[in-house]
Amino acid sequence: MINRQKVLLWFYLATPVFFLLDILFQWDVRVSFLDDNIGWKTLYYIFCFGIGYMMWKIPSLEYVFGIIEGGVNMLLLTLSVMLPYYAAIDAISSGSEVSNPLNTFSVINYIISGIFLLISIELRKKNTTDL
Repeated sequence: MINRQKVLLWFYLATPVFFLLDILFQWDVRVSFLDDNIGWKTLYYIFCFGIGYMMWKIPSLEYVFGIIEGGVNMLLLTLSVMLPYYAAIDAISSGSEVSNPLNTFSVINYIISGIFLLISIELRKKNTTDL
């Protein structure tokens, strides 16, 4: 059986690997919503690694940190897709050229973030039923 708590912890502690893949190969599946701003993206990677560190130091609150980061990530991903989508609708109405607001990396990021948010919620349910 897979230990979900360990998978969640290592996902966040592996953030530097995601950062290196992003910087070296432009393989951005962890923080795809900040493509145009490397400064904010770097801060978000640091934030995610900090979440992993806090999970390691305070394992009893691991699910809380996961839910917070997962919720923030999903909100920012949704905004990064919906705001360009609304701009595309405006461009269509004005007869301008339209670009696709959705890309492969944002879809992969949604899937990864959603999975780890669900793992965090499942851990929370497990921890509250054990009390």
